[in-house]
Amino acid sequence: MSSRLARCLALLLVFLPLLAEAQTKGIVTFAKLKDLEFINTYYDHGYGSLGTGPGPNYGLQFTANAQAIVSASKGGSGNFINDPNNYPVMFFQTGNNVTMTATNGLQTALWFYYSALQTGAFTVYTGPNATGTILASITLPTNNSGCTTYKLCVWTPIGIPLSAPAGSISFAGVADYLAIASIHMGSALPTSMVLTSSQNPSVQGEPVTFTATVTATGTVAVGSVTFKAGPKVVGVVPLINGVASVTVSSLKAGSTHISAKFEGAGFVNVTQGLTQVVN
Repeated sequence: MSSRLARCLALLLVFLPLLAEAQTKGIVTFAKLKDLEFINTYYDHGYGSLGTGPGPNYGLQFTANAQAIVSASKGGSGNFINDPNNYPVMFFQTGNNVTMTATNGLQTALWFYYSALQTGAFTVYTGPNATGTILASITLPTNNSGCTTYKLCVWTPIGIPLSAPAGSISFAGVADYLAIASIHMGSALPTSMVLTSSQNPSVQGEPVTFTATVTATGTVAVGSVTFKAGPKVVGVVPLINGVASVTVSSLKAGSTHISAKFEGAGFVNVTQGLTQVVN
């Protein structure tokens, strides 16, 4: 190996970890920010407007109107309760949206909780500062009901898998009427599955339908389910509205382990199983 090639390989080994870490991955909780503190550069390893920091080095830049607010139940100014992590949340008092730019980009998926008194929207862009191609645009419906002391008491998860790297996201709505909590970035969306049999036990030769119902945080799961009877694959079925099923009539008498494995880009893979008894 030439010395020049050796130096190139050495440099590559140095920079590969940096490239792997370039994409933003973490959770924006607003946990340490003070009541009514502007976020400023806190999530870019900087400081909030009231001196909180330095914050995590996520490479995130927020528009100047983005603020944290603490619930009045904890001594702050916020007219909210039941926020998922019991932390401050993000809101804005001026303008009609907050934009968060990820200078290192976002991949895989992202999800967050919101509470709204009037309809808002969530939009993901490929470029910084709400520019470039729109990857997703989702309405945030009014979601509060049954609230008494505090006007915001219901928090709804919204999640999306990312088909391409995202550069920025915009949270739009009416000032003082939209709050955002716990933004999860760069990790696959949590999923769960329920696997059922149409009849268990069954009679040999009788068709049995196995149904996998997959739910994901804040969105409908997209992908496919691989069904196995013992070690044998009996079907690979795409999800439709989160559901996939396969019908099998060739099971032998006795007990057979049936498994279902969900796989989808941007979602956590999950497997479930059951024992089918055939008489």
